[in-house]
Amino acid sequence: MLLTVSGRPIWYGLCFTVFLLTWSPSPAHAVTAFVLWVTDGDSLTVINREFRLQRIRVYGIDCPESDQPFGLKARMKTVWEVWCRPVTLQPVEEDRYGRLVARVQRKSKELSAVLVSSGLAWVYDRYCRKSICRKWTEMERNARWKELGLWSESDPVPPWEWRQGERPDRGWRWW
Repeated sequence: MLLTVSGRPIWYGLCFTVFLLTWSPSPAHAVTAFVLWVTDGDSLTVINREFRLQRIRVYGIDCPESDQPFGLKARMKTVWEVWCRPVTLQPVEEDRYGRLVARVQRKSKELSAVLVSSGLAWVYDRYCRKSICRKWTEMERNARWKELGLWSESDPVPPWEWRQGERPDRGWRWW
């Protein structure tokens, strides 16, 4: 049974209270925020210190789309790593959809590195220009060699190609 106050789940309130209690100062120009929602493997919605919602695109990677093989697994890995937890955002830029593109870290783990090394994301060479991208590319090579995640398929289609083509009808979805 889910406890509610005025019809709203207590879970979100408890998570946000933990966030406020564990808040710590971040390095210069980094921002601490609390993850409220995971849209897919590389897109989040956070609430910042000013209590503003902000959509985040994880820097340097591209996860499979929701209707693509391994799309749900990438989302669930992101949920497992950061949902309902405080994260540190290192802003990089704003994308054409108005989302903040940022490096996302939880404690000492970088979300991009976790997803790439698990075989649940491509390094997005077109946009990944920082020196850390070389390390992520090496992690991607290692995941390919071990045939982890999406690399277990014979010919995985990158999301940027998947978005251009026709998508198969996979019926109704859970999300």
